[in-house]
Amino acid sequence: MTLWVFLLAESLFNLGLFIFFLLFNLHLLDRGFDEAFVGLLTGLATAGSICGTLPAGWFTARFGVGPALRVTFAGGAAVCALQAWAGGRGTLLLLAALGGFAASFRAVTIAPAVAHLTTEANRPRAFSLFFGLAIAMGILGGLVGGRLPEWVGGMRAKQVSLWMGCGISALALAPAMFLRFGRAQRPETERVVYPRTPFVRRYLGAAAAWNLFVGAFPPFFNTYMLRRHGAAASQIGVAFSFSQLAQVAAMGAAPALFARTGLARGIPATQAAAALLVALLAPSRGLASAALVNSLYMAAQWMSEPGWHSLLMNRVAPAERGGASALNFLVIFSAQAAAAAGFGAAVSRWGYPVALVSTALVGLLAAGLFRALLPDTLRGSPPASRGGTDPA
Repeated sequence: MTLWVFLLAESLFNLGLFIFFLLFNLHLLDRGFDEAFVGLLTGLATAGSICGTLPAGWFTARFGVGPALRVTFAGGAAVCALQAWAGGRGTLLLLAALGGFAASFRAVTIAPAVAHLTTEANRPRAFSLFFGLAIAMGILGGLVGGRLPEWVGGMRAKQVSLWMGCGISALALAPAMFLRFGRAQRPETERVVYPRTPFVRRYLGAAAAWNLFVGAFPPFFNTYMLRRHGAAASQIGVAFSFSQLAQVAAMGAAPALFARTGLARGIPATQAAAALLVALLAPSRGLASAALVNSLYMAAQWMSEPGWHSLLMNRVAPAERGGASALNFLVIFSAQAAAAAGFGAAVSRWGYPVALVSTALVGLLAAGLFRALLPDTLRGSPPASRGGTDPA
């Protein structure tokens, strides 16, 4: 039952965030900012997350998953509300970094929370359920967020809609107050254990390469649809929702794919597919075709997510999960910060086609690197964690 309370809290938080992020870049364009500034904001937010990952790992190990979740729900909603209010470049840049710092707590605590509430046998299914519900909230958020400014009306419709999204995210605190994860597991040294096994090092190397691809285009989906195809906010919302629906279908198909191919071949296959699909966005001319290709691209990109997180949590001891998650997101955020800033600068200088084709090449290289670093270690059952598994 606790797992479902956790999923309810996360769903409320995700719904509000999807509404916020669908509209925030459009709000910035209305205020006269360009893609280069949007890319800088995204990069700074990710840089803030980089700075927050290790403190988040320490906080999770010291005080537990529950307090860390409540910190990110409250802090994330508050910072987003301030971002919707701010108008100056300096204030927006500062808030972007602060928002990233708050978001790092949520990112780091997700995997340990799911791991604590599951066993090794049902963990992949639980991660699939978590990501599936998150995507479902994206569908709802896209549909609602795209129409919300029209429903609100007035010159400040987008700003008010952004605040409404923040309010929905803040509601996550209510169910989060009922979550109980037990006492925090702390080593006798009173410091976080960060695993440094050969597998973890290879895993982090593969994750770094992949997230240079993952972090590039998604933050610019709404500006791409507006600049390249002249889409209205409502059309962007519908297109975003269709991409989320495609991801739900991909999550459902992922277990069958990996059962047939194995993770060692299945994950790089989905990586290569995502890379080829993002390249097809470069010559796309019509709004409908761009929305379709983007939906297929996002489906391929997200198909391997449950396998990635389950793999890491299965191969580290329970006491190391917070530290392993912190290291994982330190790498993810670092790579995505560089990717977002680079993509935004590339769009401003050379346009979307060049930026998209370059991103596709990075994705293909990441698929090859995954095969090189993790060729056979993903087949079969992973070795048991030194600390055993948590009860359901």
